[in-house]
Amino acid sequence: MAGESCLQTMKVYADYSHYHGKNRYFLNNIHKALWNDRSPEERDQVYGNWWRGFESVPNVSDADVVLLTNTWNYYLDHGLISQAEEEIRLAQQHKKKIVVFCGGDAPANLIQPNVILFEMGGYRSVQGLAYHSGIPFFLRDLLTIYCGGQLQFRTKPEVPVLGFCGQSDSSFLFNIFRKTRNLYQKLLYRLGLRKWQPPPFETVSFRRRVLHQFEGSGLVKTNFRLRRQYHAGNNRDKSDFSPQRLDFIQNILNSDYTVCIRGGGNFSIRFYETLSLGKIPIFVDTDCLLPFPDKIPYQQIFPWINVEDLPRAAEIVADFHSRLSNQDFIHLQRMCRQLWEEHFTPNGFYKDFQEKVYEII
Repeated sequence: MAGESCLQTMKVYADYSHYHGKNRYFLNNIHKALWNDRSPEERDQVYGNWWRGFESVPNVSDADVVLLTNTWNYYLDHGLISQAEEEIRLAQQHKKKIVVFCGGDAPANLIQPNVILFEMGGYRSVQGLAYHSGIPFFLRDLLTIYCGGQLQFRTKPEVPVLGFCGQSDSSFLFNIFRKTRNLYQKLLYRLGLRKWQPPPFETVSFRRRVLHQFEGSGLVKTNFRLRRQYHAGNNRDKSDFSPQRLDFIQNILNSDYTVCIRGGGNFSIRFYETLSLGKIPIFVDTDCLLPFPDKIPYQQIFPWINVEDLPRAAEIVADFHSRLSNQDFIHLQRMCRQLWEEHFTPNGFYKDFQEKVYEII
């Protein structure tokens, strides 16, 4: 079915007997929109209009593709892997591909040649799947919330200003604690006593190491706001206009580039926030799995730094910046916003999803 238009309605099947209302949180997002008592207009408000391109069918034989009923997280957390494997076998028996979604920080670690896997915290180098893609972190439109929907263009300076506002600093004792905890979590995982794979290294000190590559280089200016705790330690007020949130947003708006580094999961929410605001990310790649990596030429759009190139990070960014004219620099900001609108909003992502699935099946 390769090459079929994504404008047609995609018929999807999931096993309704594996869905329980009390666990609706885990239901895959497509069926969450389809198995719904809201009116079509209300669903447009809640989900966007992408859901209109899908139809849930009661018989697997009538489906274009099978969707695992719940996210992989549900089956792993509830000890129901055998139930997920049953759905995967059903798809195979009917010669259908099955799409699996996995959210959260940890990778699914699911290797099945019939599976199309979309996950948040995956690793790009994983092999053995029909297809493997990241899932964007879906945001409300930050440009509308904070800038009235108007792009705030920065003109090109001779020396670029690099921003970062977030958890990346802690005391010596806290660093020791976090590294020890990470080692303990990895041991539990290897022994089969932990369900989800922990990060391969302690991530807060890694962030600090990355940012240190830019400081004092003379090639870039830094606008770093280093916090010892997540959300500046204020977990009570997470409103759009809390002081710590405004500090974060202003840091992105008042910088030419924003350094985007993984956190507890192998992805960066800051990456999507930066693009939503029409600003340019510096992407630090730790084998990250971005959405549709075979379709979107990320490394050609913004500065991209592989982990092994960290000692040259400032040089890579300075060289990228030097090759831009002022017009190029302004155009790139507009292009980053367009990237978010076209690919990382729900409407954009599920359009890409349909195109890719039709290409595969």
